[in-house]
Amino acid sequence: MKKYYTFNDVFLIPQFSDCESRSLLDTSSKIGSISLDVPIISANMDTITGPKMAVSMSASGACGALHRFNTVSQAVREYVTVRESGADCFVSVGVNDGDLQRARALYSAGARNFIVDIAHGHSTMMRHTLSTLRNTFGHDDFYIVAGNVATPEAVRDLATWGADCIKVGIGGGSCCSTRVITGHGVPMFSCLLECAEEADKAGVKIIADGGIRSSGDIVKSLAAGADYVMVGSLLAGTLETPGEVIETTSGKVKVFRGMASTSAMIDRNNRNKTDMPVGEGVKTVVPARGSSVVIVNDLQSGLRSGMSYMNAHNISEIPLVARWGVQTSSGAFEGTPHILQGDS
Repeated sequence: MKKYYTFNDVFLIPQFSDCESRSLLDTSSKIGSISLDVPIISANMDTITGPKMAVSMSASGACGALHRFNTVSQAVREYVTVRESGADCFVSVGVNDGDLQRARALYSAGARNFIVDIAHGHSTMMRHTLSTLRNTFGHDDFYIVAGNVATPEAVRDLATWGADCIKVGIGGGSCCSTRVITGHGVPMFSCLLECAEEADKAGVKIIADGGIRSSGDIVKSLAAGADYVMVGSLLAGTLETPGEVIETTSGKVKVFRGMASTSAMIDRNNRNKTDMPVGEGVKTVVPARGSSVVIVNDLQSGLRSGMSYMNAHNISEIPLVARWGVQTSSGAFEGTPHILQGDS
């Protein structure tokens, strides 16, 4: 039986570096028609990315992904708001009959960068949707991210069906309970290693989506072969996230929830809890905090530091020069600021 590893199970080995200044290291890339200063995309979740977050991410050199859990007219209005600010972003659609109408409306509004977003992307519904979108909009100026998946076979199939980029990760998100409820999912570092190898063969890109808690995890994701990362909890509670600030006895908070949570399903379907399938996510509150711009800047700084330790001068060099190993739980603990955590 093969062992699979997640981010805390592995470490990156420092190497000789000829880097004279971390600020000179190039973290830029491009996804679809959007140029990035840093390969970070805010998650297409209703408590993470609305127009304000998409605009903020663009201002930070990153990218936002608007969620699909609203009406077609709301989706168009939000996208237009982003564009009128001078920014661009991804828009999301699902795999139901009405989602072609959503895609047509967003395309007419100027959108060209799309995410086909379902929990289990390696499915006949995904195949049908990708085929329909390609037959309707063609290839030239219509960029499709599809997901989520967790196997190289799925990456190969989605690439064959028409995806340009594939979102990789099932069950690793901080408010996702898919692995608890269904038993399915693959630990992220090994998942990315396998999927990236297949993506290279197929000529597509991949986004690491789930389990990323720090800039170090971003470095590890790119070392494993991801081209971009999608983050949710790292941005939760910031000024630009949708939702109101809630006053509590312990301070100001904002809601953060998984899109497969019972709470999210009830809100978007206007149904009672007894009518809903079992949720594969949770709802919580997180402390309200400052701007996402500061967080993205810190993540970019951490990424550059990681690049300097491995002697990577740009993003494309990271998986080529990175060296890594597997560590024990004691090794993982040793690598944290543990003076405040007691003796181990």
